[in-house]
Amino acid sequence: MMFTELGNIGLAIVMGGTALERAIGQFRTDPAGSLEARQMEQRVRVRMAAAGHGYLRDGDIATVAVESFTSLDTIGGGNAAHGAIAAGRAVPVWRITVEIRKDFITPLPRLLGTNGTAFRYQYQQLLGHLPGQAGDAPGAR
Repeated sequence: MMFTELGNIGLAIVMGGTALERAIGQFRTDPAGSLEARQMEQRVRVRMAAAGHGYLRDGDIATVAVESFTSLDTIGGGNAAHGAIAAGRAVPVWRITVEIRKDFITPLPRLLGTNGTAFRYQYQQLLGHLPGQAGDAPGAR
């Protein structure tokens, strides 16, 4: 039962990561002005469930959070001098955090005293420099 449970956990983690990458990749084909945090959260959830091949469903996606930043410097709290140098290249960046919750398939975790019926796993991705944004000319990176 332990190997079955470990396989379930591993499959859920890999499937969730692949589904998130696919959901985020689809933002590159969306129209440039359509990216707002609330809409992105909904789209990530729907797209991940669609890319989950029936194994990862909407109910398994516990939380989706999208934070918007003006540039990579603002995420890491970069200093003002570096920010001034890169100001001409600043592009918006989104931090997407997704937590999945997948039920265990055997009673083994409860027998071992984990006091839970599911495990959780969190993913975090950064998304920036989408096509169609200002400064998106060839060689503008």
